[in-house]
Amino acid sequence: MINTIAGGVDVGDLGWTLSHEHLTNGAAGMENLPGLLDVPGRRQEMVDRCVEALKRAHQYGVRSLIDLTPFDLGRQAWLFEEVAARHSEHNVNVICATGVYRWVPPIFFGWDIDEIAEHFAAEIISGIAGSNIKAGIIKLAWDIEAHQADGPGAPRIHLEKTARAAARAAKRTGVPISCHTKATDELGTPLLDIFDDEGLDLGAVTIGHSNDTSDMIYLKSIAQRGAVVGLDRFFSTEEQYVANRSRIALELASDGFADKVALGHDATPAGFWGTWKDEANLDVWTLVPAFEVAWLRNNGLPEDQLNEMMVNSIANTFTVAKSLSS
Repeated sequence: MINTIAGGVDVGDLGWTLSHEHLTNGAAGMENLPGLLDVPGRRQEMVDRCVEALKRAHQYGVRSLIDLTPFDLGRQAWLFEEVAARHSEHNVNVICATGVYRWVPPIFFGWDIDEIAEHFAAEIISGIAGSNIKAGIIKLAWDIEAHQADGPGAPRIHLEKTARAAARAAKRTGVPISCHTKATDELGTPLLDIFDDEGLDLGAVTIGHSNDTSDMIYLKSIAQRGAVVGLDRFFSTEEQYVANRSRIALELASDGFADKVALGHDATPAGFWGTWKDEANLDVWTLVPAFEVAWLRNNGLPEDQLNEMMVNSIANTFTVAKSLSS
């Protein structure tokens, strides 16, 4: 069984899964900042936006969505509760995350690896922020900060500490890890090296934002090591953009890695990354099923390989992770 915001679901019931999304995003504590969530009617609008966006994704075949918003990226347990209460309106399983984003919070600086792992595990086993919502996946983020490795307070030191903590928590609780990475700098490689060193089966890992590069040697190296290549940045319906991003998935599938490819958008209908916009894009989770899937089919991707990308790749990370804790 996999933790979702509406309770446990069987891995066999995930169906088409978007591998990297956000109901909302912003920053830790944003619910306390004046002018954001305290505006009259805004919280209800956030819920309405998320429910409608999930409904539209469902109409295109999506049955599950992974929300990779840890607390320091603006995770809101109340939002999960409200969206879960309206599950019958959208019928999409939403799996939320523990973990950390790019800028490791100073609270973790004084904690050792096992203390951080215990925190991740608690949000999976007991719940998030005193709620009944339990995380079902662990999120990490390695970006430009990962290159800053000098000095006792260097970001890389703390990123490595949280990565090791994630591996230990994953093995203890049986949940997978999904990673925001700067693909152009091949930051999936050092993450996989750390997980290897911690004895984690790389089949429980997704290296995300990988379609920000077209370096097929790098992308195939991730799949060859057993991890899933998260092609989860998809923002436009412009014809050439769709072709360029979709071609990466097709080439990986053609080389035998369809079961190591996952698709997504990295999008939100109700986020605060920047300023709140009056006009919401409620179709943010439909571009992959409506445009990328259509392109792949039109360019010869067999249905069984599409099923590997949309269903089995992510489902397998949960199955592998579960086997580590049994």
